[in-house]
Amino acid sequence: MRLSLKVYATAIGSAAAVLLAAIGIRRGWDLAAAPGQPKECLFTYPPLAEKRTETVLPERYPLHVPFSQRAGFVHDASCLNRTPVYGVIAVRTEEDVRNALQFARDNAVRVSIAGQRHSMGGQSFVRNGVVLDMRPYNAMQIDTKNKRMTVQAGATWAEIQQALDAQGLSVRAMQSINIFTVGGTLSVNAHGIAHDPGPVGSSVESMRIMLPDGSIQTASRTDNPDLFRHALGGYGLFGVILDATIGLTNNEAYVQEERTVQYADFPDLYQKDIEGNDAYGLFYGRLSMAPSTFLREMIVRGFRRIEPESPVSIPPLQPQSRIALRRFVINFSKTGPAGRALRWWLEKHIDPRLRTCVSRNNALNAGNDECIVSRNQAMYDSMQYLQNRLPDTDILQEYFVPPDQFTSFVDGLRGIVAENNANLLNVTVRIVHKDSDTALPYAKQNMFALVLYFNQKQNAADSAVLERTTGELIDLAVAHDGTFYLPYQLYYSDEQLRESYPEIDAFFAMKKKMDPDGLLTNTWYEKYGSVR
Repeated sequence: MRLSLKVYATAIGSAAAVLLAAIGIRRGWDLAAAPGQPKECLFTYPPLAEKRTETVLPERYPLHVPFSQRAGFVHDASCLNRTPVYGVIAVRTEEDVRNALQFARDNAVRVSIAGQRHSMGGQSFVRNGVVLDMRPYNAMQIDTKNKRMTVQAGATWAEIQQALDAQGLSVRAMQSINIFTVGGTLSVNAHGIAHDPGPVGSSVESMRIMLPDGSIQTASRTDNPDLFRHALGGYGLFGVILDATIGLTNNEAYVQEERTVQYADFPDLYQKDIEGNDAYGLFYGRLSMAPSTFLREMIVRGFRRIEPESPVSIPPLQPQSRIALRRFVINFSKTGPAGRALRWWLEKHIDPRLRTCVSRNNALNAGNDECIVSRNQAMYDSMQYLQNRLPDTDILQEYFVPPDQFTSFVDGLRGIVAENNANLLNVTVRIVHKDSDTALPYAKQNMFALVLYFNQKQNAADSAVLERTTGELIDLAVAHDGTFYLPYQLYYSDEQLRESYPEIDAFFAMKKKMDPDGLLTNTWYEKYGSVR
């Protein structure tokens, strides 16, 4: 009998071990696997008192208006803004835009403009409105002699990088992720890891913009300067950006440098080693999420130009590798302290050995055995590793503070995140120069930008945590002479908006002047501007 019980217990233990192993393998697969289908975004926060029913439609649509979706719902990358729309129009020509605007006027519906829909506060659509999907409108022309290109609004930065790489050229500035469209980037006046020139708008020479009445104007710093200043960072409220001419630079070779520092040392490091130093083409930092060094330790990455007398043969642009491993690591870090500690250790000790560098032979021929990378390769991030099949959503926020306020702001950030138990996954620190080109500047002086990346479930409890956290972080930024970035969830009050953007009333007044009928709109404007 004892033997039978022992055998039975052993069998149970073995079965349990196999079951646990199977669960572990399945969990690991879930964390590493690419999404098999688009993520369901059925949750809305904050919930509306009224039911979000589909729009009532006419029996027939005109054939010359290319609707890719009739009625139904749209959402953005947050998965928290499910919104019923009149329809989505796939734009391929200028006439498609003009016909869409005329159709909207004839049917008394409003128009919003969308790219990849990664602005998370409804800047890409409005309830019961027509959405212009600009992504099919993506042609480009490169002027290699004068180092500039003219690109239609729907082109993505990845498409631009691939076209420029073959010409030995690179963009001067772009978003740090290359999946976004040019029109979307300019509409939110985004920036990236290029610390000089800072905001992408600074590299824009001119734009062609279709106004609500269907006419087209060219806008630059000297021609139609008011339209230029308001369309850059104007959230699609002043006209439809058709194309932009942007300045280019060479696809240089850099030595990638990396060091670990204490966060309080970062401002001095930047001031002494990077600021005003033409030797560095790119520069940014990343704060630790590991429990033992949370928001105290920091990895700083600089990209130093190769000397002209040490030429390096730059290979063609390569797609990102080890996507499944990167996805597993970032998703495992969502699960708790162990995942965060592992991710930080890997980033400090393993990631430098896995970097995409120029071949060792090329580096040795140049008299340098360090990691050498091209500008295009250093700026090439497709975000594939952030796409997953988990029942959650990832939320971006961004705050701008003067360099001398950085340490104190990070101390406050640490306390707010801990007190609210917010699931903060990443903080990247970038450099943004004073913005003199837009009507709503987020950088009124040279600033450090802190890009925060949160994770939450699609439910009311997690959304409430992030709403409370956001409000406290905005107050923290304002208290440190800083600002917050507008294209994220609409958790901020009118008072918080005015504190960071005292120009907001003049901005809304110009909107009413340029578009008196309010044809162009979005959820953000409906909440903060349409009633003024």
